[in-house]
Amino acid sequence: MKKTPILSRTILAVIVIAIFAWSIFPIQQRDFYGVFRKLAVKKDEKIDKLISLAEQKQKDKGIFAQVALDEAATDLNMDLTEYVPVKGATGNRDVISFVREKSSGSIRLGLDLNGGAEFFLLLNPKKQDDTEEGKKRKLEIEENFNSYRDAAIEILRNRLETQKIYETEISPVGEKYISLKVPTVSKEEKLKLLNLIKMSASLHFRLVHKDNEELISQYLANPEKFKVPSEYELMSTAEIAEGKKPVKKFYVVKIRAEMTGKGIVNAGPRTDQYGQRYIFLSFNGDGTRAFGKITRDNVNRQLAIVLDGKLYSAPAIKDAIEGGEAQITGNFSMEEAQNISNALISGSLPIDLDVEGIFDTDPTLGRESVKTGAIASFCALIAIMVFMLAYYRLAGIVANIALLVNMVLILGAMSAFNATLTLPGIAGIILTIGMAVDANILILERIREELRKNKTLPNAIDLGFSRAFLTIFDSNLTTIFIALVLLWLGSGALKGFAVTLTIGIITSMFTALFISRLVFDLILKYAGIKTLKMASFFPETGFDFLKYRYLTAVVSAALIVVSIVAFSIRGKDCLGIDFRGGTRVTFNFAERVAEDKIAKTLEVNGFASPKVSYKVNMIDKDAKQLEIILGEKDVSENTGIKEKIEGILNSAYPALSPRGGDDVSIGGLIGWEFTKMSIFALFISIVGMIIYISLRFEFAYGIAGIVALVHDVLIAAGVYVLFGGELSLTVLAALLTILGYSINDTIVIFDRIREDIGLMKNKTYDELINLSVNQTLNRTVLTATTTLIAVLFLFMIQDASVKAFAFAMTIGIVVGTYSSVYIASALISIWHKPLRGEKGKNN
Repeated sequence: MKKTPILSRTILAVIVIAIFAWSIFPIQQRDFYGVFRKLAVKKDEKIDKLISLAEQKQKDKGIFAQVALDEAATDLNMDLTEYVPVKGATGNRDVISFVREKSSGSIRLGLDLNGGAEFFLLLNPKKQDDTEEGKKRKLEIEENFNSYRDAAIEILRNRLETQKIYETEISPVGEKYISLKVPTVSKEEKLKLLNLIKMSASLHFRLVHKDNEELISQYLANPEKFKVPSEYELMSTAEIAEGKKPVKKFYVVKIRAEMTGKGIVNAGPRTDQYGQRYIFLSFNGDGTRAFGKITRDNVNRQLAIVLDGKLYSAPAIKDAIEGGEAQITGNFSMEEAQNISNALISGSLPIDLDVEGIFDTDPTLGRESVKTGAIASFCALIAIMVFMLAYYRLAGIVANIALLVNMVLILGAMSAFNATLTLPGIAGIILTIGMAVDANILILERIREELRKNKTLPNAIDLGFSRAFLTIFDSNLTTIFIALVLLWLGSGALKGFAVTLTIGIITSMFTALFISRLVFDLILKYAGIKTLKMASFFPETGFDFLKYRYLTAVVSAALIVVSIVAFSIRGKDCLGIDFRGGTRVTFNFAERVAEDKIAKTLEVNGFASPKVSYKVNMIDKDAKQLEIILGEKDVSENTGIKEKIEGILNSAYPALSPRGGDDVSIGGLIGWEFTKMSIFALFISIVGMIIYISLRFEFAYGIAGIVALVHDVLIAAGVYVLFGGELSLTVLAALLTILGYSINDTIVIFDRIREDIGLMKNKTYDELINLSVNQTLNRTVLTATTTLIAVLFLFMIQDASVKAFAFAMTIGIVVGTYSSVYIASALISIWHKPLRGEKGKNN
């Protein structure tokens, strides 16, 4: 970067920052009432009275603006569609959803922060024919219904991921229902998702009768007396030839399919030379062979392409098609073609879905929780910036500028990639603030070392950046590999976590290596600074860390045993509602009470971390419900759960007046399919890291790094469980973060050991390891300190899931720092390739 002119680098930096800053505008949600007033076509006294009442309700009850406006409109008996015309609106909730969309910021907010929609789905086995094969198939579905239900959940999750919606909540409800919650607010999005959800995507390739033309002639001559041949059915489609108008065509199609769409690996909309839209299909190896055989055995026959029971086309097979490609022609809109393509890629549903209800859900968190989260983020940022300024002084200002730019880039990238921001996501960003300074710390500590060698400041900065580059590259590349594997193989919240992690890593590297260097060059050119003064925890140390290798091995073994015992004793009790499921209790109610108040009341009465939210049935607008999700443990320890909660709430909040409703068991958000893919993704990540570290260092380093990584995650999870914690999706995200933090910390030390081996020929391997750990000790302690500062602010947030995240991360940071210094280094000391001339020197 030094050879590149400062002016051109400055212009590039300004352009990049401006683009990302523009993409996050508006960075926060605009005033809901202001947007409503602006959209209103009628400005009269009723509008002023409505908004005034809504503002008073919001102040008195601590509820969100959209909820307050809905209640105020109900109290005043106002039809909001008369004031804000929305296409297709059937009631006030449609108008409020429209205003909520228009007032939202650039980043999609999750169910907890902004609400969304819930689709209540009934599962029905697919209808089978009366043949023996059909009866066997029906019996198999009935006997393995739960497996088919879990498969349907994963397919729905995959379909939503094609729309870049990762932060969903999908869980079984009762025996034959699925609850699907998505952070979607507009009517158009709900309709689009409804069509995508209902689509079975069952693709069949079926042969057309060889005497089709003759049979259709008979049918057209006398439709009433026409008899369809056995094992065939009459189907029709609208065909378009060379851009002409659609013409209805009839075909006699075999009922039994020659092939299904199971082998499809890619699909997408295309347009032919006449402007007609079609769907391109690509098969995997098995699909290619099957399709090749069908076309090879049926040359000069017609092959009907039937999707969800509808005939789209019946092209003639002129030659065997061995290339593994096909296409579906039809009168598609672009959106229809894209939705069908997405559904085909994600898989066909093994059972039919009937939409029993669509609910508009309100945010699950109270305004105070959201406000506290924002304050915690700001405080964490300020605390870390003050720390960096106090410790590194002028260099700390450079690091702080990079940190601020990093925040702009992260938020801009989240907006560009349509990522969903949840309260745990805010927690992740706070953690990113702490970890983002790590690359700057590495650079600044390298600059300090060069200054101690009496190098000039320009030379010290040059050498500091060049020598820190490989370390930053290696440590971040291993973490980003984990993120990319999770993006490839993970699903749901894991994929959402991977998106945020990838964004954070890339922006942190850019700001540390490019922005920080640019600022330093500007200071050198225009400020005339000759040196940099910095504080230091450990000026120059010579601790013999390997001296305690056997003691630390015993301590680690003891902690691992304790962790395993903790898991064994608690058994299923250590799994939270995301894994085990629980019970959903619903009530009708008279007057709304803030969600966080109800949750606190239930916690005081012995219910652990209840999830409270409100929702409105979009089919029956008057059916407003209070929903409470309880863990399995709460249900097992309390009989008459619904009646007990109703009594507690009636006593605490008479105005709420909960009544009616029901209680039903729900499954976990994490099913077996999700678990299998997650385990496989982590396995591939670990194998990939071993290979990369072995190539960059030695095989012993790869094994040592992974052993330290597993050591950290196992102990962090075990201690967390030992203190009564429950494993959830949020805690899983914390453990994945620990995984990245641990390997990052370890690689920094490995990289210094490799460098010292090349520079110092008169030391034993153990001496080099001790030297390297001492040389990186300032960086190790500083990174742990800044990350802990960020994590401690998470405890300010009044949300059980965020506090669980913070607790697990606190354990992980401490254990990760300990293992990097004592465990990983000890392992490579025991198992390493001897240095040249080292024999007899290493003891």
